[in-house]
Amino acid sequence: MNKEKSQLQLLVFCALAIGVNVVLGSVVTYTHVPLLFLDAIGTIFIAVNFPLRYGLLTGLGTNVVLAVIHGPLALPFGLVSLTIALVAHLASRRGFGYKQAILTGIFIVFFGSFVSAAVRLVLYDGFNGTTRTLTDALVFTMRAGGLSRYFSAYTGAFSDGIIDKILSCLLVSWLSESQTVRHLFSNLRVSR
Repeated sequence: MNKEKSQLQLLVFCALAIGVNVVLGSVVTYTHVPLLFLDAIGTIFIAVNFPLRYGLLTGLGTNVVLAVIHGPLALPFGLVSLTIALVAHLASRRGFGYKQAILTGIFIVFFGSFVSAAVRLVLYDGFNGTTRTLTDALVFTMRAGGLSRYFSAYTGAFSDGIIDKILSCLLVSWLSESQTVRHLFSNLRVSR
């Protein structure tokens, strides 16, 4: 009974993390803040602090909700969210202090950009999406210079994500170290 209660509480935290991803991601998108998304903080937080399956569930759930709100083109980026959860979970096995958070952010953007570039190529010919961004000019310039479509899309995805993912990981590290958050999760008995 106690284990079931802990799992139910954890699923509620996953739902809250999905809400945080959707709200922060939507606010940042609609305010057109360059090179910032904040749409993966909840996924990273759950993946770092709890078993991997909950991080994967949070990442995929975020993209399902985004697809309902913003349209079905958000669904394929669920693969990127799964990559983010996997990398964050694996990178946090030795702790998640600020130094590790910065490294994790770099790993997330390095590996996640491979997946993001493939999705961008299929959906948007390698560009960012429906709205033009600073990195689209970079992608266009690289392609005009004769570089491959995939390399250009990867560079665009990497450039888009590097600041966002490092900042997101630093925020998650700070939240994870917070006494209030630690107290909130202290009665959850789920092994990592």
